[in-house]
Amino acid sequence: RVAAKPVNVLIRGETGTGKELVARALYQHSHRATTPFVAVNCAAIPETLLESELFGHERGAFTGAEARRIGRFEQADGGTLFLDEIGDLSANTQVKLLRVLQEKCIQRLGGRETIPVDVRVLAATHRDLEAAIAERLFREDLYYRLSVVVIQLPPLRQRKEDLPDLVRYFLRRYGKELGIESPAIQADALQALQAHPWPGNVRELENVVRRSMLLARGYPVSKAHVYEALNQSARPITLASQSVTTTISELLGAAERGEVSNLHAKVLGEVEKELILQTMRQAVGNLSQASRWLGISRITLREKLRQYGATSRVEAEAAVTEPVQE
Repeated sequence: RVAAKPVNVLIRGETGTGKELVARALYQHSHRATTPFVAVNCAAIPETLLESELFGHERGAFTGAEARRIGRFEQADGGTLFLDEIGDLSANTQVKLLRVLQEKCIQRLGGRETIPVDVRVLAATHRDLEAAIAERLFREDLYYRLSVVVIQLPPLRQRKEDLPDLVRYFLRRYGKELGIESPAIQADALQALQAHPWPGNVRELENVVRRSMLLARGYPVSKAHVYEALNQSARPITLASQSVTTTISELLGAAERGEVSNLHAKVLGEVEKELILQTMRQAVGNLSQASRWLGISRITLREKLRQYGATSRVEAEAAVTEPVQE
């Protein structure tokens, strides 16, 4: 019913519940399905760049603006603009977005021309916007402009009856990708999945099912495979398998749910650990080469490797590739 109407929609739900999936479904079933769909993650773009990203800029608008840039609103003209993590917008950007929604036109940064835009806006957030409004962190008038219709996505723990269908879908999807003709899961393995609280919601379930299939190597997924995949999923998030932006977003979500603390130290530690270990792999264990790339002394590098529990492995590699003398 909502897809067919030209109204703005606010999609709410925890991280991993499928907010962008719902936004794309609204777009695909709308009268704008043949027009552009443009997605912007408002939390992933620095505040200083977000206005240029949304509204574009003229040449010379600021230092480094060497050419005109067409913003996302213009790119989505006639189509749909999906603003993810709308609750992370700064106060200044909120004012400008409100003006665009009211007047249906934009001005590029550094420009004087008023440009009309015909854009349907879909927004999403995992934040408590009512609390943000009470703390004057989010504009109430913008909230009402965005939330003509609100779609609330329940967390997976509140809709466990959907889990078997989701699991079968992921088995079929990744069965093709992994070359498994008839992917299957044992009954006790499915029960183990249903017993899990799923703090990461459907996104976590997707990762666990895929990891379980890799562990099963073409055989039906067993309870042991599920437990091993869940154990891997519960380990600290590292930067080896995903972007910095995604990692920080997931950690912030976990912090908001009370699952992690001391977030600043955790993120810095993960970044440093991954940087050092990847550098050592790239240098094939050569401490001298790695320390030059990193711009730190060999003594500091050895101490960091010892701190991250990688000394013995790296020293074994270094003994082959590096001269004996310090």
